[in-house]
Amino acid sequence: MAKWVKVEGGRGSSRRVAVYDVDGLLWLRWTWQGERYSLGVELAHTNAGLKAARTLASRVESDLAHDREWPSEAPLFDPTLAKYRPGLAKPVSQTPTTGPTTIELWDMFTEYRRANGTGGVSISGRYKPMRANLERFGKTIADEPTAREFMDMIRGRQSASSSSGALSMLRGFGRWAVQAGHWQTNHFDSISPLKISQKPRRDAFTADEVQRFLAAIKTDSYYWRYHDFAYALFHLGCRPSELIGLRWQHIDLERGLVTICESLSRGENGQTAGYARQRRGTKTGSIRYLPLAADLLAMFRGRRPVDASPDALVFTAPRGGPIDDHLLSQRCWRAICEKAGIPYRSPYTARHTCLSHIVEQTGSLAQAAAVAGHANLAMVSKTYGHLVTGIQLPRYSDPD
Repeated sequence: MAKWVKVEGGRGSSRRVAVYDVDGLLWLRWTWQGERYSLGVELAHTNAGLKAARTLASRVESDLAHDREWPSEAPLFDPTLAKYRPGLAKPVSQTPTTGPTTIELWDMFTEYRRANGTGGVSISGRYKPMRANLERFGKTIADEPTAREFMDMIRGRQSASSSSGALSMLRGFGRWAVQAGHWQTNHFDSISPLKISQKPRRDAFTADEVQRFLAAIKTDSYYWRYHDFAYALFHLGCRPSELIGLRWQHIDLERGLVTICESLSRGENGQTAGYARQRRGTKTGSIRYLPLAADLLAMFRGRRPVDASPDALVFTAPRGGPIDDHLLSQRCWRAICEKAGIPYRSPYTARHTCLSHIVEQTGSLAQAAAVAGHANLAMVSKTYGHLVTGIQLPRYSDPD
């Protein structure tokens, strides 16, 4: 059902005729002699459209005012409304019966994504800004030309990289709209992304920097409590949220194996505090079984309480409860980098560091993909392929 959103005028205003937004189009509404009238002006809700709607509203109000003041004269107001919209194909008093607006569809899509595991950080950081852009656009996206017009607006406000990410999200929105029966075709499907000049990722920690960092945090008078967490970050290649959510039931000390199958992710609107975190599956939905080297196995054995509950967290904040990764990054991690004489790089870079050194030391992209939890080598090859060394070209005959 269409949603009527008042723009201006009407009850409580000096203007008798109210202007409404209905699915991005402007309508006029007013009451005269006990009858309610609705007039679709077929104008988009833009500055120019609103100006034209006001002009038409003033014309209607002028006719109504004349008829009130001079009731004995021939009425100026046309109750059929043909005078105000000549050539209108359908009765102008008919309420529009279009489906959900683009904004309503986007809200439905957002809830669909939330129900299927999209975290609060993504909802707050990506889906809500896109909703704001759709509101700013002010038009119903019902065909490819309008979709292209919207993408032109996005590209005028964002970098090539950001707008390409937005296009990818909008394509997903279009696929959902088609599957849900709201659209016949995906209006964003034929729009090509802009070419992006590849930028190098933030440098991984070198082996020397890792050793200096771990030595500095181990001897720090306060942040030593995070040493084991940092050690595991650098050596397991996990996402911080995966280690924050790691429980003792996931560690098999007899077999020397850790199972990465879930995370304790940030809450709604990107909240990082322990009370706001939500337990979810891994980002890619994969389950990884990682072998524990002797040093990691010894570290976990030393940490495990005798009466540890299987559901208890392996790593906690100094006062208990889940680690706040934002505070960890801005306080502990930044301070230790400075103490060790290392340029600051976020805790997430520890994962990048682990995967980089796996590829450098083994030459195997497949191993890096298995540790990272990626189902194929495409992303790993794109990011770490340049680290593969020792390339040998084929020889088809013995050298002379």
